[in-house]
Amino acid sequence: MISGLGVVAPNGIGQEAFWQATSAGVSGISALHYEGELPIRMAGVVHNFLAEDYIERKLTNRTDRMTHFAFAAIQEALQDASLHLEQENPGRVGAVIANTMGGIDFVMQQLQTLYTRGPRFMSAYTAIAWLHVATIGQTAIRHNIQGYCKTPVNDTTGGLDALGMAYQAIQRGTADVIIAGGCEAFLNPFILLILAQQSQYVTGDDPAGYRPFDRRGSGMMLAEGAGICILEEYEHARARGATIYGEVLGYGQANDAHGLQPPSEDGIRYARAICQTIQAGNIDLEEVAYLSLDGRALPASDRGESEALHLVFGSQLPHIPASVPRSMFGHSYAAAGAIDTITALLALKHGRVPPTMNCEEFDAHHEFHLVRDKAYHLPTSPEHERPGIAIVGGRGTGGTNVALAVRKGV
Repeated sequence: MISGLGVVAPNGIGQEAFWQATSAGVSGISALHYEGELPIRMAGVVHNFLAEDYIERKLTNRTDRMTHFAFAAIQEALQDASLHLEQENPGRVGAVIANTMGGIDFVMQQLQTLYTRGPRFMSAYTAIAWLHVATIGQTAIRHNIQGYCKTPVNDTTGGLDALGMAYQAIQRGTADVIIAGGCEAFLNPFILLILAQQSQYVTGDDPAGYRPFDRRGSGMMLAEGAGICILEEYEHARARGATIYGEVLGYGQANDAHGLQPPSEDGIRYARAICQTIQAGNIDLEEVAYLSLDGRALPASDRGESEALHLVFGSQLPHIPASVPRSMFGHSYAAAGAIDTITALLALKHGRVPPTMNCEEFDAHHEFHLVRDKAYHLPTSPEHERPGIAIVGGRGTGGTNVALAVRKGV
């Protein structure tokens, strides 16, 4: 069961601000202000975020921005779930927080200190603050978590992997409560210059350049942020009277195994991951109310995703609304899948599918119901209403394909 949600995103810090913006189609894309010429000049930047609002200054100075985002989202999720970890058995509490890029800002600042002031002025925390596992370690220390702890590192799908791993761990009886999601803060010139060489990301000054399933698509927009869900074993959540947003029904993963290339034009393995998810959750296709798509905005990759949807859903596909909410706030790598899942749960709760923005020239060859420009209200009449199940998909460089199914809480 998912009992709490926390989010830090470019178009909203906190669940309420984030949902208001996302459901209304409000963009969080803005210009990057760095010296010199960078090919990537627009991104989903989290503005007006003060780490000191969530953690003490001493810890702020010892940790990277990615960890600050995660702590803020964890704090909100725990409060949202009305969960007091000090009352739990610490050995039955876990955390699975994905990260891909590590604490790049922290380590770059310390390297600058090394070459301008000397090694004596470097922080001793340079040894750990930049590691992918730094956030999970600091989270365990901060909340006295002594149970199942993991840090998935899987390109752009780590957040979905984190939720899937947490769900499976609870199913196995490994934990009663798991803090799960992803965090990312990599909008540094060093990383941006490297990523720009891959030709998978929007370059230039157009804030509306991220155009999923548009004939003019030229890649995705990068972003930073964090998304955290509180997962609980059903009886544990029920015993404490928790409010339930939903539950994870299934998780699937497959790989194209085609090297360090963008997601494939061949959707067969992606379809396999979705089918695994549907089979794991014993889901009837008519139960699916919403598809949250990867929306890579590269024509070939978008064709692969479209093919996968047709292979899985067939004649049902035109009846299922689909969208790419991250077209409003960018792709935050390991945080993306978690934020997409939070968006899907809120969409089911409020009965509104957030729109895909910037897709003005939809490629009709895709032949599915892409929600564009404004939110789509899910049917409420008994004869048209579909049960509240959403499938969240993600694909990554190198061929990873991941899908997660969530059902609306009752």
